Amino acid sequence: MTTRSAPAIVYPETDGMPLPDGEYQAPIYRRIVRDLDDHFSEVPGVNVNGDTFIYYVEGNPRRSFSPDCYVVFGLTEAALHSLSLQGNNTYLLWEVGKAPDFILEIGSPSTAATDMGRKRELYAELGVAEYWRFDATGGEFYGEPLVGERLVDGEYRRLEMRREDDGRVWTHSEALSLDLWWTDGDLRFWDPAAESWLLRREEERARAEEERGGRLAAQARAEEERSGRLAAESRAEEEETARLAAEARMAELEAELRRLCGE
Repeated sequence: MTTRSAPAIVYPETDGMPLPDGEYQAPIYRRIVRDLDDHFSEVPGVNVNGDTFIYYVEGNPRRSFSPDCYVVFGLTEAALHSLSLQGNNTYLLWEVGKAPDFILEIGSPSTAATDMGRKRELYAELGVAEYWRFDATGGEFYGEPLVGERLVDGEYRRLEMRREDDGRVWTHSEALSLDLWWTDGDLRFWDPAAESWLLRREEERARAEEERGGRLAAQARAEEERSGRLAAESRAEEEETARLAAEARMAELEAELRRLCGE
């Protein structure tokens, strides 16, 4: 009698369905994931990703969720290897060994209710340390621009949000060691340690180009000053040559005059 082995369980990278409100959400989450990925790229044991399936029950590919952005710290080499084997497109929680430390969802018409309900409850159950919700509209989907919550004794407690006079809203993320700012419908990150904003790639390129332009301008000024010095030195040499020639000519005339006078 032949014994058939059980088929391998497949944990798909996609459910074949388009991203809900993808045209609205995709540019936002890609920008946020890229900002954080660039910032933590040199920190060991960190994984930054978004819009990928996280499977949290081994053997059940139907138990999954897909955050817009998540960050995991303190990963072992084995966990990082597991993620690399999965192409960073799926996240098997039992292999990685821990849930994300930080999750951020982006408000949209079809996802807001789930983000504030079922997903919030699931993230608390799985032990996600911080759960954030960002509403680019300023409150149309979540009722407020930015919400940060920290897990305490298995329940989420809101972080105190600070509102500036110009309407910007912000507070500190202990998980990221960064301040998150809602500003004019955008989400920006402030690094208190470096006392600077996390620059985006296009801003980095613009700054690099500006610095390059400054260096080229400084080089041009230096070359101009060098050319001016050389021109001045050349003029001085010409004047000295002319002076010496005039003195020599004068000496010749005086000598000729003395000769004519019989001296």
